[in-house]
Amino acid sequence: MIFVLIVLTILVFYWYYKTWGKQDFLNSATRGAKGFAKGFARGVMEERIDEFKRRMNYYVIALLAKIAKSDGRVSENEAEMISQILDANAKDEKERAFLKASFNEHKENIHDAFYVAKDFLKEVPLPKNERFNVLRVLVFMALVDADFSSKKREILEQIAKAFDIAKSELDNFIASISNLKSTKKELSLDEAYCILELSNNADLNAVKKQYRALAKKYHPDILNANNVSEEELKIGVEKFQKINEAYEKIKKHLEK
Repeated sequence: MIFVLIVLTILVFYWYYKTWGKQDFLNSATRGAKGFAKGFARGVMEERIDEFKRRMNYYVIALLAKIAKSDGRVSENEAEMISQILDANAKDEKERAFLKASFNEHKENIHDAFYVAKDFLKEVPLPKNERFNVLRVLVFMALVDADFSSKKREILEQIAKAFDIAKSELDNFIASISNLKSTKKELSLDEAYCILELSNNADLNAVKKQYRALAKKYHPDILNANNVSEEELKIGVEKFQKINEAYEKIKKHLEK
C-alpha cells in the first residue's frame, strides 16, 4: 500500500512537471518553500515574544508581592490591584493561576527585592525607559493605600538601584503621584456614580462589573504598555484613582 502511494506521488509530480514546465514547477516549489519559511519564522518569533511576556509578568508580579506585603499584610486595595494586573496580562487561566501562585510565594520574602530585580534584568533585558515604566507600576502599588510606609520606600529604592535608576528620579515620581492624591477632595455619592458612568439605582453586581471594566481601561500597567507620555500617564493615574475612590464610596453605601 505504501509503495503504491509513493508511486502515485511520483506520477503526480511528473505530470505537473511535464504539463506546466520546469520553470513553473520550480517557481511553485520555491513559493511553497518561502511560504513555509515565513510561517515557521513567524511561529518562532511569536513563541519568543510569548516567552518574553511570561518572564516579564513573572518578575513584575514577584516585585509587586514584596511591596504589597512589606508592611505585614496585603490590603484589599492591593489585592484588587493585583487582580486587575493578572486579568490584564495573563494569557489564559493557567498562566493567571501560575502568576497568582508566584505572588503568594514571593510575598513571604520581602528582603530579596534587589536580587530579584537584578535577576529580572538578566532574564528580560530592558532599556531604561521600559525599566522606569515597570518602576511606575510598583510605585502605584506602594501608593494605592493612604499609608506609604518607610518599608515600601526602602524596597522601591532597592529596586530602583537594581534597575540603575537614580534615587532622585524615583523621588520625583513618588512626589508627583503623592501630590495628585493629596489635592483631591472627597467625592459625593452622586459624583461617584457619575465617575463610574452608572445610574443611582445600579446594584452591587453592576457596580463591580463596571468598576472592573473602567479600572482595566485606565490601569497604570495598561497605560505603560501603550507607551503614553508623562502627561497622559498623570491624567490616566488621576482617572484611575477617582475610579477606585468612586467604587469604594458606592460599595460602602450599598453594603450598609
